[in-house]
Amino acid sequence: MALRSRDPGLQPERTALSWHRTSFSSLILALVTVRSGFSNGDVILAVLGTFSTLFAMALVLVSLRRQWVMVRETELTSSQAIAQKRLFCMALGINAMAVTLHSLSSLF
Repeated sequence: MALRSRDPGLQPERTALSWHRTSFSSLILALVTVRSGFSNGDVILAVLGTFSTLFAMALVLVSLRRQWVMVRETELTSSQAIAQKRLFCMALGINAMAVTLHSLSSLF
């Protein structure tokens, strides 16, 4: 295994930290969704939150894997990585929309 040459501007480290921040904030959003669903007795919101929590935990694993890949000489922008990013973005978008719609419906 050949180590990748270091960037003097620490760009790989900043990228890894941004992936960790994104994954942990998505996990927090998913857990808030689950809590909202259970506290309001909304089964659909609780189920969406549960699936979002699973996606967020997978995103945490992907971010840890990306950190490992950054050390090795492999391509960071593979088609598999792009597909994973799209899937997680769609799941988190649906989660955020569900929380927003649930909050709006409770106003009326």
